[in-house]
Amino acid sequence: GLTAGQRARLVVLAQQPHAGDHVVVMSNGRKIGTLHGHPPAPLTVDIPHPHLWSPDDPFLYQYRIVRGRDTVTGYFGMRKIAVAKDSAGINRLFLNNKPLFEFGPLDQGWWPDGLYTAPTDAALRFDIEQTRRLGFNMIRKHVKVEPDRWYHDADSLGVLVWQDMPSGDN
Repeated sequence: GLTAGQRARLVVLAQQPHAGDHVVVMSNGRKIGTLHGHPPAPLTVDIPHPHLWSPDDPFLYQYRIVRGRDTVTGYFGMRKIAVAKDSAGINRLFLNNKPLFEFGPLDQGWWPDGLYTAPTDAALRFDIEQTRRLGFNMIRKHVKVEPDRWYHDADSLGVLVWQDMPSGDN
């Protein structure tokens, strides 16, 4: 099972602790836990029966960090990715303890009119939507780090990302 993964761990980076700091974790807008602590100490919440993220079911939890009058929101998915042996004893990529063949294109993030800048947010999202429509479950992002909104779209649309990192010639 996923016993080690039945807990969400959040680290709030703040310069000074603030009385009343807390994090609310939600599932579909319903509160499932409230964490109190003093940053930067990790805050954890138990999620006894996690709704696991997958390309077929890209479920995301939400959280809200409250510091006095300030609030920050975000999200996370619960999943387990590992290399494990299949029933024939061959190493495979597993997602949530099941073999998953990761299938997707190399994406260099290039745009004819803007080189490495998409013309609109809708265009940026369209590429990921089209990737899903074509039957792919992952994108290999080649030597480019996209804006945060691209990764959010990938998470919410059910696309795994293989992130290539640049390597200079030395």
